[in-house]
Amino acid sequence: MVRDFLRSSSFKVLLITVVVLLGLILYTLSAGGSFLASLLGFASSPMQSVTATVTEDVTEFLDLDGLSRDELKQLVDSLLDSNAQLHQQLVDYENIRQENAQLKEQLNITEQRSENQLVAASVIGRDPNDVFYGFSIDKGTLNGVSTGDPVITSRGLVGVVSHAYATTSLVSCLLSEDVSVAAVCVERQESGAVTGSVTLSATGMIRMLYLSGDTQVQPGDVVVTSGAGAAYPKDILIGEVERVEKSENDISHYAVIRPSEDLTDIRDVFVIVDFPGKGEEGAQVDVGTDAQGQEDTE
Repeated sequence: MVRDFLRSSSFKVLLITVVVLLGLILYTLSAGGSFLASLLGFASSPMQSVTATVTEDVTEFLDLDGLSRDELKQLVDSLLDSNAQLHQQLVDYENIRQENAQLKEQLNITEQRSENQLVAASVIGRDPNDVFYGFSIDKGTLNGVSTGDPVITSRGLVGVVSHAYATTSLVSCLLSEDVSVAAVCVERQESGAVTGSVTLSATGMIRMLYLSGDTQVQPGDVVVTSGAGAAYPKDILIGEVERVEKSENDISHYAVIRPSEDLTDIRDVFVIVDFPGKGEEGAQVDVGTDAQGQEDTE
């Protein structure tokens, strides 16, 4: 029975593994810590592909009378090169996977709003000092992006391009005080302007200003873009009303809104570079002095 095991393929594989490990240990002792660090990096690579490579290379070396240090180093260098190639393949795979996911999401949005022209983009940076969670994207004027373009995800509006460069752009988030969007409450058909504030940005909330004193807006109501001002397409989802409060003057009200998207953790977006009626009626709605007065009450 022992003789059968010694002749089996399992024993041969075990023998190969022991020889390689002994060789690697001996080389490690003579080569120092730098090789050990490389070896640890190699060990973290996808094991299935590496095992196939090791088995093939070691089988070839076992046909020799013995393994010299140079030959062992050559084997290790070959394995490290294979590991680097596998890592690059993994990066390429992730890029392709992300691109496919973006295309699928873009297709879904396009099917809903075929009249809007979109450019897919990824978030490539954030300013840690920006309390409004603005971010940079990897698309710019060379891709058709321009200042003032709305930025969305499949869940709704997230911001607007504040600065467009050749290959990148800066996006001001809905949480920002500098962003103002003409909006309407779907259930009540009441209009207002959605913007952010310093105090609300810490909670990830925004607000809808200029509601009347007898407003019928209630928690749970859905808020979308109204299209007024032609700065944003109509009917882009913004969020849901959390509560309604009186403004400082006790005449008008404002609604605190939970955005449909988590504005603090955005990864991939779409820039609406063109839509019917874009810019025909002038710039976006400006938040007046009443906005500052309401901000002080929060």
